[in-house]
Amino acid sequence: MGYLWRFFDPGGLDRHRVRHALNMAVLHFFLPALAFGLVATANVDRSFLVVPYTAVVVTLAGLAAGIAVYRFLPLFRATPRASIGVLLLSASFGNVTYLGLPVITETLGARYGYIAILYDLLASTPILLTIGMLIAARYGSGAAVSLGASLKRVLRLPPLWGVAAGVGVHALPVAVPQALLDAAQLMGRAVIPVMIFTVGLALDFRDVRRLPVAVPALMLKLLFAPLLAWWIASGAGLEGDVLKAVVVEGAMPVMVLSLVVADEFELDVPLAAACIAVSTIAVFFTLPMMMKLLF
Repeated sequence: MGYLWRFFDPGGLDRHRVRHALNMAVLHFFLPALAFGLVATANVDRSFLVVPYTAVVVTLAGLAAGIAVYRFLPLFRATPRASIGVLLLSASFGNVTYLGLPVITETLGARYGYIAILYDLLASTPILLTIGMLIAARYGSGAAVSLGASLKRVLRLPPLWGVAAGVGVHALPVAVPQALLDAAQLMGRAVIPVMIFTVGLALDFRDVRRLPVAVPALMLKLLFAPLLAWWIASGAGLEGDVLKAVVVEGAMPVMVLSLVVADEFELDVPLAAACIAVSTIAVFFTLPMMMKLLF
């Protein structure tokens, strides 16, 4: 339905305006509530450390592998810098909340939704808004960025406050009124359908003819990342559905937020849109394959 919006523009609203409005509503209201509810009611165990650790290693490893491919292989030396910046982001950052959270909750159960929150808000998005933006600034021609400003942007993320509040419930510990948990759960129910809808709004297949240059980046994201996530998380003692949830997160397609970063730093936006669209379709095949291979 999100993809079909572009053909009708209901109410005279184009898909970019709708996607921005919905993303802001989710980011500032519904996702913080969901993050608080999931973390506050989760059982605190080693996964609270292993999941962010795994996410950090997988993300940075994807970035390092992308640099090795696109900077040092002769086949890609003629690739424009603005395109390389997009490909490095595509190889590293997955759609771990907007698509990963729905996949986990609908296949493994809602009680494992906190895995997506920890993977994203304690690792993936902070790295994107710091190291990812520094890379985008290096390869793009847009605004400059400083590490200090990036760290401030991370600390201002409302969903991160929800995680902090949820962790605080366990650390103090305090009894959370049931009415507050019910309200958080009610708000959280809006997150999954809205997030899936906005993924559809972001899909763009107009530049799929440029797919060959993106194949290594997409292979790193869809195949290498889940393998590495499984290896790290299982080696750290995770097992069962928790381990499966971590692998699902590693296997997610290119992060939709990378399109925003590409636009802000004047990278190759059409290529970024194509990477998101193609990887989102491909994950319906690569994810089952990886889960069958690893489990």
